[in-house]
Amino acid sequence: MGLSKEKKQEYFERMEDLINKFSKLFIVGVDNVGSSQMQQIRLALRDMDTTVLMGKNTMMRRIVTNYLEANPGHKFTNYLEANPGHKF
Repeated sequence: MGLSKEKKQEYFERMEDLINKFSKLFIVGVDNVGSSQMQQIRLALRDMDTTVLMGKNTMMRRIVTNYLEANPGHKFTNYLEANPGHKF
């Protein structure tokens, strides 16, 4: 079952806010990374004022595409492949 429209809108707004708030962003591949290892990574990064954002690949692509259309001078490039995670 997919996400509701409200949840998708919240996700869109959250990712756009993070793109605007932070000047640096890591895009990481998480293929073959277990959920317990991801949890350990999140816990280790929690104290560093970072945000790990995971989501549907098509939603992330749409957000990045819309953001680049609205902000043509921005240096953000679309590197979304496989199963990316964003660390702000």
